[in-house]
Amino acid sequence: MELPITRVCIVSDPSKCPANHTVITRTYESSEDADLWREKGFFGKRSMRYLCIERQAPSPTQDVLVDVATINEKDSVPAGFTVLEFTVDTKEKASQKKLICVRWMAPSLTKDAITDLIFLNRNQRKPPQGYTAVGDINGMYLCYKMGSLPQSNFQMTSAPPLYSLPQPTTSTLPYAISPAVGVKPAMTSPGTLSRTGPPEQSSNSLATSHINPISGIEWKMNQKYKLILEFQQVTIPDLKLKSYKDLDEQYPYDFNVEYSVAKHQHQDFPPLHKLQT
Repeated sequence: MELPITRVCIVSDPSKCPANHTVITRTYESSEDADLWREKGFFGKRSMRYLCIERQAPSPTQDVLVDVATINEKDSVPAGFTVLEFTVDTKEKASQKKLICVRWMAPSLTKDAITDLIFLNRNQRKPPQGYTAVGDINGMYLCYKMGSLPQSNFQMTSAPPLYSLPQPTTSTLPYAISPAVGVKPAMTSPGTLSRTGPPEQSSNSLATSHINPISGIEWKMNQKYKLILEFQQVTIPDLKLKSYKDLDEQYPYDFNVEYSVAKHQHQDFPPLHKLQT
């Protein structure tokens, strides 16, 4: 069984490939230069970039490579991916125009992982059997190969159940009898819950091991909503429309006081034209 890839990096000098890594200096089958840069520098100095991979046996503390992608420099990095942006030996820009993105995952969360990475030249676009094409980068095509992981070495161990269910009593019915529901958990020791009855039943099953996270919380209505309910209990009288005639009959008023005041004011103060003469 092929070992999964546990680390990927890019170097500017093949001789500076990290320990326990394999540098990919040639394309698959055609054996052409697998340089990711392929551009001459100043004064004839050549800039080089090569991909390095590390393979190790699966370990619970070591993530494995599960996906690879290539993007343009100005594109956003896909969710869950890490971009190989700089070289590990010189901290320089790793590639031009295109970037390689990798995605890691714990071995306990996946059954498959990438076991090999290769480059194809521009004339050989069809990936070999068992390989999947990722995308082009500097005139080459990046491909990967998936392999299965041995799950027995790093399977996640499940925690012991928090609640223990009693054994059902004997019955002549053709089905098992579930214990009574509604028994509240009791504290046996600091931070430990014990339960003599089954967990709360859900709406989808009669007796399940699912524990409702809000079990035991007292439900109360918010005070502001209680005030709204009180206002709804107020009785509003039925108001009827009335005409002017109805108002005059119900609230009669002769304005005698106003007429009397106006009459006395007219007698006490003579007209203006008489004052001028």
